[in-house]
Amino acid sequence: MTELPERSEIYIGPATDSRIWDRFSFRQDDVVLSTPPKCGTTWSQAILMMLLLGRAVKDRPVWRESHWLDCAFRNQDEAMEALDAQTHRRCIKSHTPLDGIAYDPRVTYITVYRHPVDAHFSMEKHVSNMNSDILDFMFPEKPGAAFHRFLTAPCASAGTDDLSVASIVHHYLSFARWAHLPNVHFFHYADLTADLSGQIRRYADVLGLAPDDALSREIAGACRFSAMKNVTRHYPRTKGKGAFHDESKFFDSATSRKWKGRLTDVEISRYDKRIRELATLPDIEWLEGGNHATA
Repeated sequence: MTELPERSEIYIGPATDSRIWDRFSFRQDDVVLSTPPKCGTTWSQAILMMLLLGRAVKDRPVWRESHWLDCAFRNQDEAMEALDAQTHRRCIKSHTPLDGIAYDPRVTYITVYRHPVDAHFSMEKHVSNMNSDILDFMFPEKPGAAFHRFLTAPCASAGTDDLSVASIVHHYLSFARWAHLPNVHFFHYADLTADLSGQIRRYADVLGLAPDDALSREIAGACRFSAMKNVTRHYPRTKGKGAFHDESKFFDSATSRKWKGRLTDVEISRYDKRIRELATLPDIEWLEGGNHATA
C-alpha cells in the first residue's frame, strides 16, 4: 500500500492554529495553497482564484476569497463558514507545513517558496506596517539582532510564524518528502518573477484547466504586481483599523536580493553555513532560486 501524508503535528503560534483542520471538510476538487509567509502567497492566491473563476478579476482583491483557514488571530469558524458557502471550486490558504494540514488524495496541494533572506526582509516591512505587535519579537531594534534571530532560531511548534531559516526549511522539507505524489506541486517566486505567463500556464495545468490564450493574457495582466497593488489602493479599505496601518503598502516592491547593502560579508557567510546545516545542496539551490536559477 502506498504511503500517504498524515497530519502528525499541531502548530500553534501568534499567527497560526492548525487545530481547525480537525473540523474542516474537504471537497474533492479543493486546492490548498500553503507557503511560508512572504513567499508569493497573495500573488499565487490571485492567480489561482482567477483561474478557478475562469476570468481575470480587476475590480476587487480576489485573493481575499481564498480564505486563510488556520489563521490564529481571526475567527476560524467564520473562515470555515465562508469557505463552506462558496459554490465555486475553493482555494484554501495556509502557512502550515504539510505535516500539520489534513491530507486528502482528491485535493490539490500547492506550495511556493522564495529565497529565505528575501522573505526575511520582506517580512520586516510587513511587520512594520501591522497594527498588531504579535510579530514584533522577530525584529528587535538592536542592530543585527533580527538577522541573528532569523539565522539561529530553532524550528518551533509555531510552524512558520517566526519565519526563521529553520522554519522555512522545515516547511519545504515537509512537502519535499511527498514531491512524488501527483497532487503535490511546487512553485517559486523567482520563476513567477521571470516568467509570469509561463507560471500561470503551470498553475492551470496543475488545476486541470486549459484557459485560452486571451484569458491567460488577461490573468497575467491582472496579476502583475502593479495591477494588484492598484486594486488594493482603490478598493474600500479599513483606514488603518484593520490589520495594517496602510493596506496599500501590503505589496512592497516585488524585488529580490533585498539584502544587498544591508548585510555584511560575515552575515552572508553565516547564512550560507546555517542553511547547509539544515538542507542539502540541490534542495538549497532550488529553495533559493527555483527552476529559473537552476536551469
